[in-house]
Amino acid sequence: MLTKLVQQLWFYRFARWAFRSFARLFYGLKVSGLEHVPAHGGLVVACNHFSSLDPPIVGVSVPREIHFMAKQELFDRPASRLLMLGLRAFPVRRGGSDTGATRAALRRVQDGLAVGIFIQGTRNSGDVAALNGAAFLALRGGAALLPTAVWREGRAFRVHFGEPLEISEQGLKPAEVTGRLSVAINSALPANMQIPVIGSAGQG
Repeated sequence: MLTKLVQQLWFYRFARWAFRSFARLFYGLKVSGLEHVPAHGGLVVACNHFSSLDPPIVGVSVPREIHFMAKQELFDRPASRLLMLGLRAFPVRRGGSDTGATRAALRRVQDGLAVGIFIQGTRNSGDVAALNGAAFLALRGGAALLPTAVWREGRAFRVHFGEPLEISEQGLKPAEVTGRLSVAINSALPANMQIPVIGSAGQG
């Protein structure tokens, strides 16, 4: 019964409103590039990851419902699991390839929903290269790929959405898309948070 309750739309909207208000008041949240966020259709919101607050910060910044991959551990405790389900999160097992989570994400983007992915896989100080999951998902699901940067200026959080990447080229590989994605995100990030770009895929 509680699971059905938290999965209702009113709970999701209330939770978004409450945290967005909190983030603006206490963390000075400012969002830019909202005009770049597609209002409809499958969407992969691909973001860097440096803080445990990144998921809710980015989640309330996207002007549409968004589904995030979240580590399996957050679903192991009943209270935390209810919150994750209410916030439209779905579990992923870290440390290897989780085909179940990949299929769940793919179904969502193919159904025209937005899925959020932190491309470095785990929180870090900016020295971890991006993985290919977001690129694979966008290519396979025929979804728009939105470069998203999150960082802090002092205490204040900043989120910037770049223009969706053009990934319709024939034969384009996930690694190439990941390189371009890293470059696009880096264009908004402070120098000390830049994502390493592997090889020449992100150049040009």
